[in-house]
Amino acid sequence: MSKLLKLFLAVLVVVSCSQKEEEAGNADYNLTIESADGRKTNLSVENAVSPEELQKGLMNRESLGEKHGMIFNLKGYEHVAMWMKDTKIPLDMIFVNDGVVVWVYENAQPNSTQTISSPKPADAVIELNAGDAKKYDIKAGDIVRHAFFDNFAAPADADTKAGDKIVSDENAVDADVVVEDISEEEALADDGASGETVIEETTAE
Repeated sequence: MSKLLKLFLAVLVVVSCSQKEEEAGNADYNLTIESADGRKTNLSVENAVSPEELQKGLMNRESLGEKHGMIFNLKGYEHVAMWMKDTKIPLDMIFVNDGVVVWVYENAQPNSTQTISSPKPADAVIELNAGDAKKYDIKAGDIVRHAFFDNFAAPADADTKAGDKIVSDENAVDADVVVEDISEEEALADDGASGETVIEETTAE
């Protein structure tokens, strides 16, 4: 095989790999957070919908990839609260209602059984690596586009890079601040195997 042919094949392989990596990097974005100034952050999140998925959450994960997370579909539930039991990595929790961020809780601590309950109604919660809320300047009022809210369109371009300016949600609290606990009756009973979400299903009257 000639050196020229070898070189051509090598270039072809590199180009092919680059295209596949680029496609893979963009194809799995399934959630976009838009700020008031039009800045977009594209994320890849796992969907937690079934009771089993909601209970397990991200428990026992050793790590979470960059720009990756999980979104919990909590429509039809009330008294929504989150906790970190059996969760090994610190997380930011983004509480969302009808496609709009209503509250941000930063740096939830691993293995904590403290319940974290939004002061405003929420029908979904996004969990990201701790620090991502500040990194991407996610705050109350931002729009969340995802299939759960029937408003998602695949991003045409990569997300706009967040600037150095960090604006914290004025409603966010530090991890060591005690948040309002829900009562034992309101919380789903812990059977020793539950994950990080504590919820009570709405009952029809």
